[in-house]
Amino acid sequence: MKQLRLANSIIKMMIKDRIQYPARLIVDTFGIATRCGVLLILYYYIFSTRGGVINGLTFQITAWSMFLYFAFMTLRLRDLATAIMQDIKSGTVEVLLSKPIHYLSYRMWWQLGAGLYPFFVAVVLGTIALVVAVGIPASMSSWFFVGTLSIVFILGIILSLLVYSVVGLLAFWIEDIKPLYWIVDKAVMILGGSYLPVALFPAVMYKIAIWSPFGASQFVTHTVYDTWRAGYSEMIGIQVFWAVVLGIIVSYMLGRAHKKVSVNGG
Repeated sequence: MKQLRLANSIIKMMIKDRIQYPARLIVDTFGIATRCGVLLILYYYIFSTRGGVINGLTFQITAWSMFLYFAFMTLRLRDLATAIMQDIKSGTVEVLLSKPIHYLSYRMWWQLGAGLYPFFVAVVLGTIALVVAVGIPASMSSWFFVGTLSIVFILGIILSLLVYSVVGLLAFWIEDIKPLYWIVDKAVMILGGSYLPVALFPAVMYKIAIWSPFGASQFVTHTVYDTWRAGYSEMIGIQVFWAVVLGIIVSYMLGRAHKKVSVNGG
């Protein structure tokens, strides 16, 4: 109950902060819209030269899949790793670890709260634009889509936070995590379907995207595919599996970090 009250307070505070300072929201939204728009224009041209269908995939499905990826990215959960690193470098983490709150929960809720308002704006504006431009695929016109999208969206948030928590906590042992962060972040982008829809991956790459935690964190992009009904339960299971595994790893790392801080007199 205490954790829920803390989460509610942090999220409300961060949303109010983003509303009061719209300049960053405008810049971030424009940046995401530009990247997504350029890719969609490129793929529209590619699909038009191939008769409108590539490997059984239409441009309409591709457009919605890529939009879901970029919408999810507006949550900026990836910033959690660098935020943890800055806390460790500045010594802030030593103060927070001594407080009667769970440091990682606090930092996760803070990151989620900071991205919720931009996410809402991006989803509303992007959805309107895509509905007008390409219409709504049949695969999205059911409660099954809404229900399963909600599940993989929540699990995707949990998985993303855990992935970037592992990277961030490594700053207790590695002075600069930026090279590792870059590798992990690019793996998420590629295997998540940012530049090439996962459905168009070669067989080996497709399996890696499905079974790795990097691709699993972006399963929202799969929900628009016609094959989603046949494989959704397996993919949700994969997300749960990686969430449990990474949760154990994060818990172990945080325990070691507590000991490290105590030994160093923090």
